[in-house]
Amino acid sequence: MRLALCIASGLLSLALAGCQAPARPAPASAEPAAGTPVSSGPAAGAAAPVAPAKHLDVGYVAPSETFAIPWVAKETGIFAKYGLDVDLHHVAGTPRLTQSLIAGDFDYAAVGAPALIRARAGDADTVILASSGNYFTFKIMAHPQSGIHSIAELRGRSVGVSQIGSTSHTFLKILLAQANVPLDEVNVVQTGGNPEAAAAMLTGALDASAVSGIMVPTAERAGAILLADGLALKIPTVNGALGTTRRHIERDRGEVQRFMRAYVEAIHFYRTERDATIAIMQQYMGGLAWDETAYLYEQGLDGYEPLPYPSEEAVQTVLDRDLDAPAPHLKPADFYDVSFLQEMEQDGFVKELYGS
Repeated sequence: MRLALCIASGLLSLALAGCQAPARPAPASAEPAAGTPVSSGPAAGAAAPVAPAKHLDVGYVAPSETFAIPWVAKETGIFAKYGLDVDLHHVAGTPRLTQSLIAGDFDYAAVGAPALIRARAGDADTVILASSGNYFTFKIMAHPQSGIHSIAELRGRSVGVSQIGSTSHTFLKILLAQANVPLDEVNVVQTGGNPEAAAAMLTGALDASAVSGIMVPTAERAGAILLADGLALKIPTVNGALGTTRRHIERDRGEVQRFMRAYVEAIHFYRTERDATIAIMQQYMGGLAWDETAYLYEQGLDGYEPLPYPSEEAVQTVLDRDLDAPAPHLKPADFYDVSFLQEMEQDGFVKELYGS
């Protein structure tokens, strides 16, 4: 098994070459931050100095359409427009990225919501700012020669997830429970990342795996057997959460306002500039073929609302279903901050973007 996983890792490295965020030089200039005082300078008519862009580090958990909005905001210059110099970092594994966010390694994280919610229930100060949908987008797929054709047939077989406690692991647990298969009767293997789990399944190192993002068309092309589709089943969750920490908001609320406006403007670009968005997605998906990237673009389009409010019902579902221990003293509103989205709704920002 260990040798097979090593082979899978090698194949994945070749398949995803270039999948890391492309290196980009910091913008030469940016618009001053809202409310930043600008001196007039001694000479009449001289150009006013531009305030330096605020540097931010943003992590995203997978090369998936679910986490594409920061890519769009960076590559189109929308972040720079709002005075933000953003570096993007791919960090596999939702629990790992959430821990890094809490530790202060990142200012924001595009990550699976269950880990953010578990962390908050455990007294961390994580908070959800937005979501990219309210249903799981994972699929469970099996190796073509595994002989597996249903979730019930996973009993006694090996199934890959990114990490224990990740969104893919949560999705698998829900499906096994629905099929009356005890979790301890399945060999759950954590591979470090969702693409790695899919690659291990495709090489035969694992019988099945949770699959998402760029590996979906790859698995379909290889003849993998679809066992369950989260979108088709409409299993509720907070999908593709954008998270930060409350201490980050308290430190510079104005910066968070600018970041969220850039994020919402990037959603508008995603929704209205199809071909340009697909080209950006290709950069972060290792040069995936146009038609396959377009398929993933359409999958993401269904989830991105002009104002990406996290669903209270979906948060409550996660609380009821996914916490290790009940937290009756907490309610859904304790896990998100939608004040930035509400401000944009009230001041007409979104209506101006969409021309209505």
